[in-house]
Amino acid sequence: MIDSLNKNKCTGCSACYNICPKDAIKMKGDRAEFLFPEIDYDKCIKCNLCEKVCASMSNQECLEDRLREPIVKAAWSKDENIRINSTSGGLFSELAKGFMKEKETFVVGAIYNKEFLVEHYITNQMKDLELLRQSKYVQSDKKNVFSEIKNLLNKNKRVLFVGAPCEVMGLYSFLRKKYENLYTIDFLCLGTNSPKVYRKFLETLKEKYNSKVKKVWFKNKTYGWNLFSTKVEFENGKSYLKDRKHDYFMRGYIGKNKFYIRECCTQCQYKGFPRIADISLGDFWGLGRKYPELDQDKGTSVVLINSQKGKFLYESILNNINSYDKNIEEALPGNFALMNSPKLDERVNEFYIDIDKMPFDKLINKYCKYTIKDKLRLIKSDIKNFFGIKEYL
Repeated sequence: MIDSLNKNKCTGCSACYNICPKDAIKMKGDRAEFLFPEIDYDKCIKCNLCEKVCASMSNQECLEDRLREPIVKAAWSKDENIRINSTSGGLFSELAKGFMKEKETFVVGAIYNKEFLVEHYITNQMKDLELLRQSKYVQSDKKNVFSEIKNLLNKNKRVLFVGAPCEVMGLYSFLRKKYENLYTIDFLCLGTNSPKVYRKFLETLKEKYNSKVKKVWFKNKTYGWNLFSTKVEFENGKSYLKDRKHDYFMRGYIGKNKFYIRECCTQCQYKGFPRIADISLGDFWGLGRKYPELDQDKGTSVVLINSQKGKFLYESILNNINSYDKNIEEALPGNFALMNSPKLDERVNEFYIDIDKMPFDKLINKYCKYTIKDKLRLIKSDIKNFFGIKEYL
């Protein structure tokens, strides 16, 4: 059963929770509030369905129709509003818009709930795509979404699912059969973050600004795409805005010291090729070094087309995007996460002890200290930014 799975390999995809015929599995949070399955043995009938749908236990093979090497594009939306308000170039929004033009279609992706935590959400309303837009750097609670997707697919509805590679694989494993009316998008993932850490970050800001949160916006482009920022708006009209080098949350995520990714992310099964989803999306970091005309500092997406379904989806939106042929060798240098898993800092246990004792800013300043070399680099970067000199990741 699922309780024999090594906890360090569990992705929290929720396939086991969705498949259980007796509601004997609940998803419970650990010290970081990452969700893991917990079995009620009084309800369990030992059917082993939970084990059969677990991608981490059943050694699922990649889908047969995936391209061994993806078709690579650099692209962005022609709609300036979509591009600026998206994490990268707005390709998810354009793909979802194009998909929903046909009847009987549903899009599934991550949204913020009323508490600004993240969960997966199903919609057939074009107006909801704005809620699904933008990266949300905390693990999503998928609840019953896999079961709801299966019901839609069995009614011959078309479904587009967007998630991390492990979430896409979890959905495929749960379904246990191929559906021609299912399309998937994953993203180039550095690792999923702790809900507790994210919540602590927001709580510290709420206390500092003495107001409730109105909007959370990771990779905000106030300072441009290359120097993306974290912006949190409050009901009293105030805002927190810090670029990627100074933002407390990003310092513990994309900095050299990583403290709050899930353990399984340090040994991710879904790096390299072939990819899991029909299309993979990310930022085309570093593209401007070789092709400055393709980096206007507004967001340029790297698009990996991994299947014929993905090719069909992409070609259906060509009139709405600027698209340029590229190759995988051009995409790899700026996307470490495409081939490599991150590592957790060895002080992670101390970090989670201190998280309940310290405000988030002080916590990060303790564990992600700037060295003298770091400070000199920041000063140099700030001078470049002041004079408008573009600095690539």
